[in-house]
Amino acid sequence: MQTLASSYATQIFKAYEQGTLTAVDLVNGSNAAPSSNSSVIQGIITTGGAFSMQGNYSNLVIGSLGSSLESATLDVPVAPLAAPITVDGTGVTSSNLSVLAGNTANVSFYAGNYNGTFVATMGNNLFDASGHKGNWTIATGDGDDTIIAANGVNNIRAGDGKNVITLGSGANFVASEGQDTITGVENSSDTVTLLGGNSIVSLKSNSLIVDSALSGSQISVGINSTVFGGTGSTVDFTGSTGTIVGAIGDTISAAGDLQVYHGCDQSISVSGALRFISGTGNTSINAGLGTIWGANDLHANVNTSGLALFTANQPSTTGSQYIDASSSKGTLEAWTGAGSNTVIGTSGSDHFVFGTQFENSNGDSFATVTGGDGAANTFGVLAGHNGGDITITDFGSAAGNMFFMYNYKPADADQAVKNLLATATVAGGNTTLQLDNNMKVTFLGVSDLKASNIVIS
Repeated sequence: MQTLASSYATQIFKAYEQGTLTAVDLVNGSNAAPSSNSSVIQGIITTGGAFSMQGNYSNLVIGSLGSSLESATLDVPVAPLAAPITVDGTGVTSSNLSVLAGNTANVSFYAGNYNGTFVATMGNNLFDASGHKGNWTIATGDGDDTIIAANGVNNIRAGDGKNVITLGSGANFVASEGQDTITGVENSSDTVTLLGGNSIVSLKSNSLIVDSALSGSQISVGINSTVFGGTGSTVDFTGSTGTIVGAIGDTISAAGDLQVYHGCDQSISVSGALRFISGTGNTSINAGLGTIWGANDLHANVNTSGLALFTANQPSTTGSQYIDASSSKGTLEAWTGAGSNTVIGTSGSDHFVFGTQFENSNGDSFATVTGGDGAANTFGVLAGHNGGDITITDFGSAAGNMFFMYNYKPADADQAVKNLLATATVAGGNTTLQLDNNMKVTFLGVSDLKASNIVIS
């Protein structure tokens, strides 16, 4: 705001020095621009009232008139204007209008079909360009301002306060420092940065929100929209696709498919398919389908109506992770990796693969898995797996549970199973098998592991 105000002053001073400035004291009512060859025609308002402007005005300044040249030279403070002002600028015919207002009472300005700059340094102000076309740069102070943008390219920086911002079609860029209500329309491309928090933002398709505030906001966006950041915000994706990145403690919902990158302590509810990548912290996931790439210290409760696919580690990730899908209506396919993994399956038919090698993450796998007591589950390894110590807590709880070793291609599969069972040790009612690559698998509560429970292929 200060930068724009200084730029306005510089423009006027240069025009004055060059003899290209015409200044007009506006009166209440209609004010036609004078016939002038000047490149800068400035309207001046120093009293309250209702004004209208017609013609080739390029500038409008609203504020107190300094009492004398001496007071200005001595930098003597001048009391600001404190009278309501309404300006109908729809009759301006120039291609660009710059407005600078300083009024502790409200200024209401109605723009026409042209480009411009609107700067209001104080008070509660209205900028209204509804139904008109134009590209505007708008900055306001710490009042409760109302901004209705033109259809065009708008760069809006509303200051502190409870501002109401309605965007037009076109491209809009908003920096929100207050507790604002921001509404968008279709056929626009909106970029909103939230700095103050506690705002209500409702945008349509192709929107981008950067939520940098430390307090949460209520956010709604349409199809093909992206939200970055957020701390304790509520975010609703109303379209068929969306993306959110780096949220902390957000409550997130989506009517269609959603991609969630990074982030911590999130509550996620997705009607369609979820892609959850490198999230961490205490996380709740409800989705139609789920693909979950874990990260260090992820503790997730997962409930899907279809398949949930979990892979334990992103590259160079070897920390602990916890996945609980026991309340899920769907099924789980889980691939454990390096580090400590705890996985609890669904009541459906789940599939568990241990010691998976991931890029730059090939350390030993220490996994504790629970398959669930419903449908039969499969547990096992692929040839070339990492080492580690695996515990299956409930292998005997569901009829038909199987342990597999795939891609080994033994010449005699039956003999390979017998050789594996020969490594078994039974202690305390539990059975432990010694696999290749220094991996142990313990079956809790199982003292009579049978060949019919094992497949090596």
